[in-house]
Amino acid sequence: RAIVSKDSTGNPAETIHVESVLKLHAETAAMRTQFELLRRATSEELRTLPAAAKEWAGQAARALASSGTEISRLRRKLALESATRRKLLNEVQDLRGTVRVYCRPRPMRVSSSSRSPNEKNLGIISVPSHETLLVHRERVPGTDGISNTTPMSFEFDRVFSPDSSQNELYSEAEELVLGVLDGYNVCLMAYGQTGSGKTHTMVGDYSLVLEEDDDDDEVPKAMFKSNGLHLQAMGQLFTIAEKRSQRYQDSFSITIVEVHNERLCDLAAGTDIAESCGEMQGHESGKSGSSRQGGRNGKKSTEESNASQHGNSTSSKGSRPNKLEIRTNYDGDTVVQGVMAIPVKTMKDVHNLWEECLSQRAARLMEQGADFQEYEATSHVIVTVNVISTNIATGVGTVGKIQFVDLAGSDLVPKRPVVGGAKGSKNTASDGLLAGVGNNSEWKFANKSLATLSDVVSARCQFMRSVPYRNSTLTHLLRDSLEADTKVLLVVCVSSDPNNLQETASSLRFASRMRRVNVGKATKHTVSLA
Repeated sequence: RAIVSKDSTGNPAETIHVESVLKLHAETAAMRTQFELLRRATSEELRTLPAAAKEWAGQAARALASSGTEISRLRRKLALESATRRKLLNEVQDLRGTVRVYCRPRPMRVSSSSRSPNEKNLGIISVPSHETLLVHRERVPGTDGISNTTPMSFEFDRVFSPDSSQNELYSEAEELVLGVLDGYNVCLMAYGQTGSGKTHTMVGDYSLVLEEDDDDDEVPKAMFKSNGLHLQAMGQLFTIAEKRSQRYQDSFSITIVEVHNERLCDLAAGTDIAESCGEMQGHESGKSGSSRQGGRNGKKSTEESNASQHGNSTSSKGSRPNKLEIRTNYDGDTVVQGVMAIPVKTMKDVHNLWEECLSQRAARLMEQGADFQEYEATSHVIVTVNVISTNIATGVGTVGKIQFVDLAGSDLVPKRPVVGGAKGSKNTASDGLLAGVGNNSEWKFANKSLATLSDVVSARCQFMRSVPYRNSTLTHLLRDSLEADTKVLLVVCVSSDPNNLQETASSLRFASRMRRVNVGKATKHTVSLA
């Protein structure tokens, strides 16, 4: 059958077949049925989805936990392997008796960065590995024409990144420091130009503030902000001594000596803590050592006395200053006669001692009208910690000594200054930096003591018979650390500023020479106190 529809004029418009309508109706019903089934299936899946999600989340959590456990295991294994490697390396270096050298670059300062913000971190130093350091001479301003210059490469026992922390540095030197409890002599030195971070590395950061005393006079007061190698070492030594107090009896004493213009100065003398518990060292040992040396060589003790460049300790409350001399005691150790040794038991004692010493020095410089920063940059500070450890059960003890040396700035001055306006001269500022980088024939140290130290290191590298220790108070005082059975660590601090290329290269070359110095195998110093 067919149904014919007509339009408004009566003409046929469309023919609709009944079979097509029924077929369409059947298809619509089938689609409705399929939609209902799909809706029910979807609703069922949505109801079961939370349970499945929990199962999947559990599987992911188990996988993450397994990965975390594996990562922790690998980290422990890596830490163990690194510790074993450091231990074996230290044992090899102890057997060889060579000087350990660490390098710590200082990051670029904001004030010394380049003009473009995108180049502010572009220093002359890069650290490709933990043992290698590169100096990029092509990054010096005004050297665009020599951009193909090969970087200078230096290799040391450990090279830190510019953003390394104090704890990271101390963790590398920790095993060396703890050797003092076993009766070994240890020496840690910080070397570098002014402002490279030597005091920050060795002692820590401190500030001087003016406070009013009882007489309403303004006096400087030192306050520590962070701890360097020395203070961190003292904290750990005190902690170990407390933990083993049932088996060992440990005692610590500190001397702080400053060398400025070849003269000795006892920074602890005159402080309140020195007046209350300080002990003057060196007189008895110095006399016995002098007579002993004089018996073997009649002129030796006199030469030692003359070579010491006599100094004075800081006078206290109007008393007569103590005369300081470098002598050799009966055991052959170099000592400072007349220095004040301060016994310490806690970190509070160490901080009080340092704050009093620094405050007293700042007050003395204020009275003299001296520039504090210039004075500090040209002076050497030697901190000596004597440790006596006694086994309570056996009565056998060990005597160890550890020195922390904050050297003066290794600033350079040209031997032949370049005159820019000289006739026929085409040298520029960049030429002066790049020509003869680290070359001693073109530059010299502004500090005489460091020049002598460089001569001593060169003589030791060349195994010369005559080493000029007594040409300087500094080298005379550090003689035991440079030739006796001492574990020596040199931390060379360098600047990443392109304007400091010459000083940076010179410091790195000095550290490379220092690494070749053979001090000798360290020996354990034991005594029987029973």
